[in-house]
Amino acid sequence: MKRELTILLIGLLVGAAGFKIGSALFSDVSISENNEISTGEFDIRISKTGERFYNDLKLFEFKDLKPGDEVNATFYIKNSGDISMSRILILLKIRDLEDGELTDAEALVDDTPETGELSKNLILEWIAITQGNQTYTLGEYSGKTLYKLNNQSISIFNSSLGPSETLRVTMFLLVDPNAGNEIQKDVSLVSLQIYGEQ
Repeated sequence: MKRELTILLIGLLVGAAGFKIGSALFSDVSISENNEISTGEFDIRISKTGERFYNDLKLFEFKDLKPGDEVNATFYIKNSGDISMSRILILLKIRDLEDGELTDAEALVDDTPETGELSKNLILEWIAITQGNQTYTLGEYSGKTLYKLNNQSISIFNSSLGPSETLRVTMFLLVDPNAGNEIQKDVSLVSLQIYGEQ
């Protein structure tokens, strides 16, 4: 037992001496606190003129159209966030209404006095997209009525739209030249939901 106690005591002394020999005489510490990791803002906005941009804005209104009339709705989309966008979609939502009582001529051909038929006679001729000094048209939607495009996503952009960059979008619409009295005093309420994706 005495021998084991002596060996244990010698081991402790050697260990303590080794610790003292291995420790430094100088020491220093550097500290790095409050390092941050954060995400950027993803923000898409719209404008009529390309000057002031909003999250919610009525972009167009066309009145007193007749068969054969052409109109174009031009508006701007801006990346107001910190992150580039690689895809932009427009979801069209259409609601057709009759504006008041049917006219005598309309009553002869219109069997839906509560619902208008205008969107069935509004033809999207094409969509033009301008980024910087480059313009291209989207032909895959040409010739379709707003009625057929209702609740459909239209992919208008598949490239890179960096922070503060804008797109000009022009939708060319034609009132079907063959439309008849059924569209008199009809109203189409068009909602555009514009989605940006990273």
